[in-house]
Formats: sequence, C-alpha cells, structure tokens
Amino acid sequence: MASLRALPTLVALLALGALVFVHELAHLVIARAVGARAVVFSIGLGPPLLAFRVGGQRWVLGAIPWGGWLQLEGENPFRDGPVSGGRPFAALGTARRALVFLAGPAASLLLGLLLLTALHAGGTYAPVAMTVGTVESGSEAARAGLRPADRIVSVEGEPVRRWGALVRALAARAGQPTRLVARRADTEVQLVVQPSVDARGRGRIGIDEQYAFAREPLGDAVGTALRHAGQLLRQTGVWAAGLVHAPDGMGGAALLLRRVTAIRSVDGAVRALAAASLALGLLYLLPLPSLDGGRLLLALWERRRGRPLDARVQTALQLLSLVLAVLLVGWLVVEEVRSVVEAARRAR
Repeated sequence: MASLRALPTLVALLALGALVFVHELAHLVIARAVGARAVVFSIGLGPPLLAFRVGGQRWVLGAIPWGGWLQLEGENPFRDGPVSGGRPFAALGTARRALVFLAGPAASLLLGLLLLTALHAGGTYAPVAMTVGTVESGSEAARAGLRPADRIVSVEGEPVRRWGALVRALAARAGQPTRLVARRADTEVQLVVQPSVDARGRGRIGIDEQYAFAREPLGDAVGTALRHAGQLLRQTGVWAAGLVHAPDGMGGAALLLRRVTAIRSVDGAVRALAAASLALGLLYLLPLPSLDGGRLLLALWERRRGRPLDARVQTALQLLSLVLAVLLVGWLVVEEVRSVVEAARRAR
C-alpha cells in the first residue's frame, strides 16, 4: 500500500525529469548545428547502465531515469583541458554560443506553449468571465443572496473584469461590509457581503468561478495558449514565494507537492506539465553563472569587452552559484519542515 501511495509522487518526478531531458536535448541539437562537438550526452543520471559511441560522441543511459546532462568539448578550457581536434566550444563566436545557451530555455518555453495549445484545441474547461460557479452553503455569499451563474460586475463601485481582481478586492476587505453589483439574467442586482476572515487574515465569501468545457480552432487555441502561458509565468513568482513559508502551515513545498500528486485527470496533468515546463524555462534564464542565463551574460560580456573572462574565474563563479543554490534549497527544506512542525503543534 505504501508503494501505491508513493506512485503519484514517482510519476510527477519522472514527468519533471522528462522536461529536463527535453531541455538538455535542445542544447545538444543546436550545439551540433552550430559546429560544437558533444563529448557525452546522458539520458538519466547516476552510474551508466549502458554506454556506446556514435560519431565520436558517447551516449550514456544512466541508472537514475531522471533528466539528463550534456558535456561539450572544450566548454571550459580550464576544466576540460585541450580538445582532441577542431575548435573548442569556448572558442566559437559569441552568437553561436548564445544560441546554444538559449536553446534549452527556449525549448522548455515552447514545449509549455505547445502543451497549452493542444489542451485548448482538444478541449478543456475554461473560466466563464466573472461568473459564479458554486456558492458554499452557509457562506457569506449565500447569506447575501449571491447565486450560481451570477456575473460579478463591480465591487464597491469599482468595475472588475478578472476573477483574480475580485479575489484581491474581497481579500482586502475582511470583516467589512462590501457592496457587490451582479448581473442575473437580464437584470442587475445589488448585494452587501461581509467577507469572513480566513486563516491568513484575508477576506473570503465562499464562491468559486464557473468553468465550461470549450474546444477552440487551432488558430484561436494558439492565442489562448499565449495568454494562458503569460498568466502561468506571472504566477511562477507567487508560487516561488509560497515555497518558502505559509503562515497557516498549509502552504509551501508540501502543499505544492500535494497538489501535483493529487492530479487524477489528463486535463490536469497537461496543465501541470505545461506550467512546470514554462517555470523551468524561466528558471534557467536566471543570471546565475551555472545556469543558461548566467552563461549567456558571460558571453555578452566577452563580446562587449573583446576578450573572454578568465576560465578560472568562470569556474569559480559556477562553483559559487552551485553552492548558493544548494544553500537555498537547504534553507527552503528547513523552512518547510519548520512550518509543518508548527502546523502540527497548533493542531494538537
């Protein structure tokens, strides 16, 4: 039974590993296209289960079926030493190296966009603009007379056009009488609600947005996917903040993992994969020397100054950024454990 309960987490980790593999494969394809020579491309991590050589390149199947990694010949002369023949990667023009650095993040972002396009073209549940889907029994909204299918027009006289704006407006008015205008059929109704205070001190009235199944033509699906991707990228920062700590002990990394592993539908799985792929592309563009964004900045610095940064300095910067990343992950884990322990203490 324990192994069955762990299965969703294992599937989620394997899916994330597949996204990392696509990212690294894009680096390989573009690197070879611009004339760089790949020394090793590993499918998976850990000790090699199988290794073979094709066209001077070593292909490895790792024991851990998660992601992959790529080593280019002469990528770091200080670390790699002299190349066996031809020009080392570090000696290629900055434009070619920039293409290689951008290939991985671009592939991750493109994959997320393609998944969202397929989702909206194949059919998915999309929100009905500003329309109430469910009203919790006994909630503030139910007491005020709000009904499913009502379309919210304004809050305290201010028009609202996005559900997120409505949620923020109500969250800021916890415990305060608040005037709502809603359209019901062909008439407008005025209601007064008093948002109750949730565990985080924010106001809520007990409603959810209405969703309806819709299938779009391919052209329209691309536009919807672009807007959807933009929303997910904006939310990435919010999710990252939620990984650190949540006051009520129900946020953070544990909640994110529970949400991912609770997915039981193809629709939800595609949405989660798209969001993860977009977040991965954005993550790798961060200006850290060990990530693609940082390596791109170093290449641009070289182009501007006319000479590369010393290889020893590059190696030191990459090691430093790796150490900082490990420390950050360790801090997040400690914070998460602390929040879970605090939530358990309050529950006793």
